Amino acid sequence: MQLHNRRRFAVFAALTAVWMAVIFLFSAQNGDESSGTSAKILALLCGIFRFSPDEGARELLTLLIRKAAHMTEFGILALLWLGTLRNCLRQPRPRYPLAFALSSLYAATDEIHQLFVSDRAGQFTDWLIDSAGAVIFLCIGWIILRTIDNKKSYSKG
Repeated sequence: MQLHNRRRFAVFAALTAVWMAVIFLFSAQNGDESSGTSAKILALLCGIFRFSPDEGARELLTLLIRKAAHMTEFGILALLWLGTLRNCLRQPRPRYPLAFALSSLYAATDEIHQLFVSDRAGQFTDWLIDSAGAVIFLCIGWIILRTIDNKKSYSKG
């Protein structure tokens, strides 16, 4: 690995570790704290969009916010893993599957962790949602990187 790549690798590896700690801390919140966070986000969005949902809609929106947060957390983790792997693996082929596998594995351990947190439950469906977020973000990352690479190739040619 060249020195330039070592620095990038170190930065991405550090960011990945920090993000994993952030996910761990969110998962360590008990059920009331976690629900409170979702409620605050919903209140903020309702204020921005001047929307006042009834109780049923509020419950549905809170659920959607929670699941979107799951997807986003693990989507970001997958992209950080991809950045780490891009700077340490010479072969591009295993990067995306490996970034997905590492993110999905951490999602599984996150659900296990939640089994030990008050008023939380590790759920198989949450692991699937976390893993789906990783796939979606990796696909978006792939499209963006391909577009950048194609523009670089086009401008050289």
